Amino acid sequence: MDNIIYAGGSDRGKVRERNEDSFLCHSFDNSDVSLLIVADGVGGYAGGAEASQLAVETMRVSVEKALLLAHSGGGYAEQWLQLTLKQAMSDANSEIIQQQNTDIKLNNMSSTVVALLIKSNEMVLGHLGDSRCYQYVDQSLRQLTEDHTYLQDMLNAGKISQHEFETLPMHNVISQALGLKIHPDILTQHFVFEKNTTFLLCSDGLTNCLTDAQINKILQTVEPLDKCVDELIASANDNGGVDNISVILLMVNP
Repeated sequence: MDNIIYAGGSDRGKVRERNEDSFLCHSFDNSDVSLLIVADGVGGYAGGAEASQLAVETMRVSVEKALLLAHSGGGYAEQWLQLTLKQAMSDANSEIIQQQNTDIKLNNMSSTVVALLIKSNEMVLGHLGDSRCYQYVDQSLRQLTEDHTYLQDMLNAGKISQHEFETLPMHNVISQALGLKIHPDILTQHFVFEKNTTFLLCSDGLTNCLTDAQINKILQTVEPLDKCVDELIASANDNGGVDNISVILLMVNP
């Protein structure tokens, strides 16, 4: 795809024994479709790394099947991007639940996910959990996703105040992820590309160590894209590296 470039990377961090994040940057052959994913295996339970890897691979295969169907005569429905990404996330959820039921040691395995499915000059964003997507344009960073955590849910429901939200612990207790329930609440956002725009996908290992202002400054000052990915990961490690860190940057060419 000539109108976009992307780069990604992942690091274990300085505290975790292993990297339970997985990421994917993939352009499908003979099409103008690309799939970008960051998945973060939920810590504290066995199978986090397996869950994130299964999520990424299942979603890739699901989109590939949808492309084969479209190319074999099915064509592209009006909401093909939204329907295809939702189906891919649903398929990943089903695969993780099936694995839970197959191996008792993995019965709590789950993974967050944030993904962009791109076709031509359009893309769709979907996520579950606290992995995030940001949009960076005109030297300004804007968070596009809202974390699926119990504290965020309580704030949205008016059960706690903004001050309580900011001061209470357990911000990492997620309320939605792949593998938590049979039918996850998958919402999507649709975007038409604007020139000179960058999108950032990341696991919470980045945002737990860097503020939005710090991320914004790196995006302003570091290029090209792969060097910027490296700098974001290195800066998160310099600020503690308390979790696995995964980053994907997508840039719409001017």
